[in-house]
Amino acid sequence: MSPVSKVRLGIIGGAGRMGRWFKRIFEAEGYEVLVADKGTPLSNQDLAKACDVVFVSVPMSAFEEVVKEIGPLLTEKQGLIDFCSLKKEQNEIMLAHTTCEVVAAHPLFGPGEKDLTNQKVALWPSRGKKWFNWFEEFLKAQKAQTIVVPPDDHDRIMAIVQVINHLMLLALGKLMGSAGLELELIQKLATPSFVRQLDIVARFADQDPYLYGLIQFDNPLGEEMRHKYLDILEELTAIADKKDMENFVKVFKEVQNLSHKLKLH
Repeated sequence: MSPVSKVRLGIIGGAGRMGRWFKRIFEAEGYEVLVADKGTPLSNQDLAKACDVVFVSVPMSAFEEVVKEIGPLLTEKQGLIDFCSLKKEQNEIMLAHTTCEVVAAHPLFGPGEKDLTNQKVALWPSRGKKWFNWFEEFLKAQKAQTIVVPPDDHDRIMAIVQVINHLMLLALGKLMGSAGLELELIQKLATPSFVRQLDIVARFADQDPYLYGLIQFDNPLGEEMRHKYLDILEELTAIADKKDMENFVKVFKEVQNLSHKLKLH
């Protein structure tokens, strides 16, 4: 038997979009994948007993309940990997209710992508190394980019990468929808940089609004970051309303300094 055929994977929440996506990716590489979800013959507990590695791909509102249900059944030889978009609290829940190896993971993409090529996945080896190494090697073999980051740092960064980014795009979409302008004409007159923004807004057509809502609501730093962003918008609006070129240039140069650093990376 090949090493792949000896490893049995399980996905709790495997009937959801991301669960189905990873099931397809794993099976394409020869792994046996069991699925537990609402209405499946296999229960969460059955899956936990039967698999070497258990992935949890459920809404964060159900995450703690699922981990508490399966945690006592997982042995030290097994691995538990989550796909939550926040890591600190979820990582602590996994560590508190299990003795198995634990990997905190966040796929930084949606199930609309074709495969793992050039996709990013945040990882953290919370307990043990065997299954962390296995998963990281699998991702790299699929040409994904892995970023090893502590859960605290991950959540702080997600407050900008997800919370503020989504907020900006929602605001842009709402503005275009309420401005009384022809959408087709906006697209025709879009500059190259704005075309890229429109492409991202267009992706909302296939997204789950409840998931995006939870991303806004659940990040513990979300409220602080949203208000900080609002303060900056109000400052920039006041500068523009007053035609205050001196302060506009000052702020622009501050961002230019950041831009130079971004180019270096």
